Amino acid sequence: MGWRHCFFTTAAACYLLPATTLVSSDVRADDRPITNLGKITVTNDKAKDTTEVIDARQIQQSQPTTLNELFAKSSDVAVAGGNRTQAQKVYVRGVEETNLNVTLDGAKQAGNLYAHSGNMLIDPGILKRVDIGAGTGAALAGPGALGGTIRYETKDAEDLLLPDRQFGSMVKFSAGTNGSRIQPSFATYGMPNEYFSYLFYGSKTWARDYKDGAGRDVSDTDNQPLNGLAKLTIRPAEGHQIKFIADYQEDNGFRAYRSNFGVPPSHVDFIAEDQEMSRRTTSLRYSFDPSDNPLINLGLFVYDNKSSLTRLIADRQTSSWLTRGLDIRNRSEFGSLALTYGYDFTWEQSRGELASGRKGTETGQTHGLYVQADYALTDYLSLQGGLRYDRALLTDLAGNHYDNGRLNPSARIDFEPIDGLTFFASWAEAFRGVRPIEGLTLIHRPGIDRAKTDRTLKGEVARTAEAGIEFERDGWRAGFTGYKTRIDDTILNWQGRSLPFARRNAGDVDVIGFTARLGRDWNNWSADLSYAHSDVKQNGQWVSPSDWLRSVAVQGDKIVGRLGYTFVDHNLRIDWTSTVVLPEKDLPSSFAAGKLPGYNVHDLALVWTPTPAQEFGLAITNIFDENYLDHTTPYYVSGGTSTLYEMGRSIRLSGSLKF
Repeated sequence: MGWRHCFFTTAAACYLLPATTLVSSDVRADDRPITNLGKITVTNDKAKDTTEVIDARQIQQSQPTTLNELFAKSSDVAVAGGNRTQAQKVYVRGVEETNLNVTLDGAKQAGNLYAHSGNMLIDPGILKRVDIGAGTGAALAGPGALGGTIRYETKDAEDLLLPDRQFGSMVKFSAGTNGSRIQPSFATYGMPNEYFSYLFYGSKTWARDYKDGAGRDVSDTDNQPLNGLAKLTIRPAEGHQIKFIADYQEDNGFRAYRSNFGVPPSHVDFIAEDQEMSRRTTSLRYSFDPSDNPLINLGLFVYDNKSSLTRLIADRQTSSWLTRGLDIRNRSEFGSLALTYGYDFTWEQSRGELASGRKGTETGQTHGLYVQADYALTDYLSLQGGLRYDRALLTDLAGNHYDNGRLNPSARIDFEPIDGLTFFASWAEAFRGVRPIEGLTLIHRPGIDRAKTDRTLKGEVARTAEAGIEFERDGWRAGFTGYKTRIDDTILNWQGRSLPFARRNAGDVDVIGFTARLGRDWNNWSADLSYAHSDVKQNGQWVSPSDWLRSVAVQGDKIVGRLGYTFVDHNLRIDWTSTVVLPEKDLPSSFAAGKLPGYNVHDLALVWTPTPAQEFGLAITNIFDENYLDHTTPYYVSGGTSTLYEMGRSIRLSGSLKF
C-alpha cells in the first residue's frame, strides 16, 4: 500500500491541484432553500453517522440524470452498470446497496428484484440532498445496516417558493447531446399559511442509446422514465406536524435479459425483451415537538413501498418486493444529555409469478428496539452510546423457519481541544436476519435444494471501527478517516441453471481503508481535494468485478477534485471537476486481465441565476471522451469483456422558470 500513500502526496498535488477543484466529502448540509449561488462552504451540521452529503447545490451544478452521475464525485460510493438505468447497482466502500439501509424520505427501499438488475429508480432532479453513512450503522440507522446507510430526501414546497411568495409553479427543461436526451418537468407548490404546504411534481424523460468515449453506441441504454411526487404538510397546532408523501417512478422499454452484462445485440446472450420496472413509495409522518417540554420530541412514521420488474415474454414473469414498516421514537433532553429511544417494525415480502400460474412468495419481518444517548461531557468532549436489539423472522418457500435476534452496541467519542479541530473514534455493530429471496428466483425452479440449504443460519453480523480527525477554521477544511468493516457469515442465495435455489453461508467480508480531504475558500474561490482507498476481501481473498453475485465489488482508489469560482455581480457559478480512479492490481489470481485499467474524467459546470425566478445551466461531462468501464461493472462476460462502457462526452443544457 505504500505507493498509494506516495501517490496521494505527489501525483495528486502535482496533477490535480493546479487544474481542478476538489470536492469535499463533507460539503454543506443545510436544508434551507437555495436562492442564489454563493460559494460552496462547509459546516458541521450533518449527523455524526453521516460521512458524506450531496446537497442541493451540488445536484444543481452537475445536473445528474442517473444514479451513477449522482454519485460520480462521491468518495465512498461507486455505481455499476454505466448509464443503463435498469442495471445500476450502488456500492458503498465496496458493499452493495442490498446490504445497506436505503431510504427515500425515510421510507425503506429494501429488496432485490433480480440479480442482473438494479433496484432503485429515482429522479435526481427532485432531490434536496443525499446523506451517505458509510460503514456499519449505529442504533438509529435502522435494521440491517450492515454496510451503512443512504438517505435520499426530496424537496419541499419551501425549497422552491420564491421569496415573499405563498404560491408558485416551476417549469424546467433539460437536454443532453449524448443519447439525444430531453426531460421536461413541472411543479406546482404553495404555502398559503403557516399551517399548510403542498408540492406536486412530475417529469418525463426520452433518451436514446448513448455513445461511449470511443464513439460506439452502447446498446440497450435508451430509457423513458416517468416520475411523479406529491407532498402535503399540515401543522394543525403549534408543535404538531403531519406530512404525507407519495412518490412513483417507472422506466419501461426493451432491455437485455441480463442487463448488468455488456454484450452487443449480435451476441448469443443478448436477449432483447420488453420489460416494465416501477417503484411506488407512500409514507405518513406525524411529529410532536412542544417548545416548552424538552422531554418530548415524538415521531411516528409509517410507510409502504413496492418495487416490481416484469418481463413481457411468452410466459410473463414478474418479480415484486414489498416493504412496509413503522417507526415510533421520542427524544428527551436532560440538560447536556439527550436520549433517543423507540421501536421499529419492518415487513418484507418477495413475490415471483409466472403468467402460466406458478407463484412463489417469502415473507420476513424484523422487530427492533433501540436507544441512543448523546452526552456533552464538557464543552470540548462529547460521548455517544447506543444499543439496538433486532429480532428477525422468516419462513422460506420450503417451510424452513428462521427466528434469530441480537443485541448490537455502538459508541462514539468526539474531542475538540481547540475551536475547529475535532478528533473522533467510533464502533458500531449491526445484525440482519435471513431475508426473502428475489422473486424471479422463487419461480426459477419449483422449490429449494434442501441438501444445499443450511437451515441453521443465524443471520449476518457487521462491525465497523473508525477513527479520524476533522478541521474547519478560517476558510480551511480538512479531514482524515480510517476504517475497518467486517461482515461475518454473509448469506448467499444461489441459483444455477441446473439446480433450485439454496441458502448457505458464503464466509466473511473485510473492508479496510481511509478517506482524506483538504479544502479552502478564499474570496470567490473554493477548492477541495478528496482521496479514498478501500481494500475489499472475501474469505481473505481479493474481490473482483466478477463477485457481483456476492454483493461486493472492487472499490480501489479514487481522487476527486473541484475548483470553483463565483461571479457575485452576475450570479454566475463555474466549477471544474476531475475524477481520477487509479489502476487496480489487488485482484484474485484467477482474474485473467491481471489488473483493471485506471481512468480520469473531467467535467465543467456553469449555473447562472439572473433573477430568483430564472436559472440556466450548462454542463459538459467527460470532456475528453474517456473510454472506460467502472471497476464495479462485471468485467468478463460470456464471450469476452463487457461492452457496458460509461457515457462519453455530453453537453447538457437546462433552464427553469418560476412563476
